[in-house]
Amino acid sequence: MASGIKAKLVLFDLDGTLYLDGVPYPGAIELIEKLRKSDLEYCFVTNNSSIPTCDYIEKMRRIGFPLEPRNMISSGDAVLPMLRHYGIKKRLYILGGHRFRAWLEGQGFVHDAVNPEAFLIAFDKELEYEKLTTATRLVIKGIPIFATHADPVCPPGFPDAGMLIEYFRAACPGVVIQAIAGKPHKWLCRVLEERFGCTASEMIMVGDCVGSDLAFACNNGMRSVLVRNGEPMPPLGNFQPTVVVPRISQMLDEFWPRNLGW
Repeated sequence: MASGIKAKLVLFDLDGTLYLDGVPYPGAIELIEKLRKSDLEYCFVTNNSSIPTCDYIEKMRRIGFPLEPRNMISSGDAVLPMLRHYGIKKRLYILGGHRFRAWLEGQGFVHDAVNPEAFLIAFDKELEYEKLTTATRLVIKGIPIFATHADPVCPPGFPDAGMLIEYFRAACPGVVIQAIAGKPHKWLCRVLEERFGCTASEMIMVGDCVGSDLAFACNNGMRSVLVRNGEPMPPLGNFQPTVVVPRISQMLDEFWPRNLGW
């Protein structure tokens, strides 16, 4: 990661970084407004695949954040190039909500419980025993497995895709997850590079989670901003942030990227 490279794109995690339980932190909306008037671009980045990106855009607008479709990306968006890279053409068994499945079908991937080419694990708030049983039998049969992301829990305590991954590993010891689309993996980074025409070294990842946000930055050569918003410092392990910001509002001035020489 070359600190002397001028930044072009600022990435933001959502819950815990810009807002909490749907309520923006002080200064968060003003920060996005300032970015809109600057020479920096911005993008909201979420691993949550319970709904398609278009639903997230409407959610962010309702909360009060200004954005265009290009300013929002989810792990679901990174699923598309990931699956195509592995030669998955059309048929998927999808553990995901009906809105997410409908969106994937609009992209050419059909939900198929009988003869799928692969199994995709997503964030499924509509999970039921019958769906889980079908998926378990497919895993035991040896079908290739992919996932939108690997977060074990979605705030404030929903069992997430990562918990399902661990379930299938327990159900079939030695099972291999072929690839994971979202943070901290490469597929989401590749979509961002293509969309914004910049390299990972020209991006800044702003977030509150070590295992996804900081790891995403470290794994892909980005600068990172760990935002605490009043929370205690978590154990960092191998993922050291470039800077630590006590509150997101401080990015308006003292931690504004250009003021840091970025």
